[in-house]
Amino acid sequence: MEIVIVSSRTAFLPSALPAAAVKSLAQAHEMLLDLSGELLHAVVAGAQLRGDRLSRPQASGGNALQKASRARAAAGPPLHIEHFSGGLMPRTWTLSAGRARLLVLESRHGVATAVAAALALSAPALLWLPSAAESELRLEAGARGYLISVTDDFLARATATAAEAVHLRRVMRRVVPFTAEQARGAIASVTPICRALLCEQQTPGRGATTMISTQTLLLLLHLWRTASTDSEAADVAQRGEGPRLIAEFLQLVELHHRDSWAIARYAAALGVTEDKLHAHCRREKSASPRALLHERLAQEACTRLLQLDLPVEQIGYGLGFRDPAYFNRFFKRHRKTSPGLYRRQMRSSAPHSLSYAAWP
Repeated sequence: MEIVIVSSRTAFLPSALPAAAVKSLAQAHEMLLDLSGELLHAVVAGAQLRGDRLSRPQASGGNALQKASRARAAAGPPLHIEHFSGGLMPRTWTLSAGRARLLVLESRHGVATAVAAALALSAPALLWLPSAAESELRLEAGARGYLISVTDDFLARATATAAEAVHLRRVMRRVVPFTAEQARGAIASVTPICRALLCEQQTPGRGATTMISTQTLLLLLHLWRTASTDSEAADVAQRGEGPRLIAEFLQLVELHHRDSWAIARYAAALGVTEDKLHAHCRREKSASPRALLHERLAQEACTRLLQLDLPVEQIGYGLGFRDPAYFNRFFKRHRKTSPGLYRRQMRSSAPHSLSYAAWP
């Protein structure tokens, strides 16, 4: 006789089993569930009694919930590709912010909801969704194609050395619903890249990371070539070049603030002169490019001081400061206290709480 009890508390039993035996098995199942709950409580309590330093959940609020959602979305491999083909039921994806997505629809129809707007999809179709967009995809039964999700950090690294990096970033940061004509022209080039990415994901070989990064860059180049630039030109004409340039500068700072880049190198990567970058930063942010870069470095130093148990000198070295005394002066200038004192004050004032991630 075989008995299977699943997590939904449903038991599949032969009909010939006596009713008393069924009742006894159900009671035993309930007792096991209760014991597992008590064991869970004991593990957490034990960790608390030992004084384990566990990570704290953020305070409730819209910003904290949004950051947690993005952190969950960004978890996992930097790029993931899913191939869907010929399902008998409609498919629905609810996509949280934190990862950019590309939908390649080769057959059937669907609807995408993004930025409070519904977009009708009819194969062949391409749709790019930036990481800031929360969206939902609904596809008909029998739909065939690919869904790619990728983190902003991976996109930035894949495109950092490309001569077209500035243009690629313009495409990546907005929703791009390609027209039917555009999709028909690009699908023949995009689909082989999707197959190559899927192959690397399923059977990674030597140099898999470089292969995936290179294929991602090729994919973005095809999307950039295909996407219409009319909306970009209209945006620049309406808002001016400053906001776009500053957004791209801050994105580069996020990527390279630990790499000791000079301001001249940032300007060269953006395709502008150092004076022009300085003027736009003053106009848009009321600060110089160097001040914006140093503030980001100070933020990173604060984060590392709180999260890492490394010596202050080692943290400074990891941020590009070869002289510990200079790192101390830099930190004190931006945070009005020394790195060591900042760490002690912040840790002593932080309340202790528990996180399942820190269980023994």
